[in-house]
Amino acid sequence: MKKAILMGVVLVSALAFAVEAMTVDKMLKDQDALDGKEVTVTGVVSDYRQRESRAGNPYVNFKLKGENKIANVYLRGSLEGDKAPKNGDTVEVSGIYRKEKKVSDSFTVKDEVDASPVEKKKFGVKITKRGE
Repeated sequence: MKKAILMGVVLVSALAFAVEAMTVDKMLKDQDALDGKEVTVTGVVSDYRQRESRAGNPYVNFKLKGENKIANVYLRGSLEGDKAPKNGDTVEVSGIYRKEKKVSDSFTVKDEVDASPVEKKKFGVKITKRGE
């Protein structure tokens, strides 16, 4: 009996701390409050690109379109095969939202979700619906 109660408490606690998915428009409306926080956001992929840095490290970036707003997504590493979204796919992105990220003295990225893998975090990109 005690074991069942304990499992129930653990399950309820886990659900309470789960990050709920939001739209791109909602995230950008609340950008000050969400800056530097974990987010899960849904939207449609556009300008999808897999690249390699000058140092030879693979990375992915794309635009995540909402109804009226657009966010940037960055992911260190690569997405292969069925895990790689295509332009027009609806995805769920989990990561850290940054209102502004200074990459270098001459390059600043705004409204970015960094979905790079982090130990013990479920960051990344999940395709929820393939585009037409």
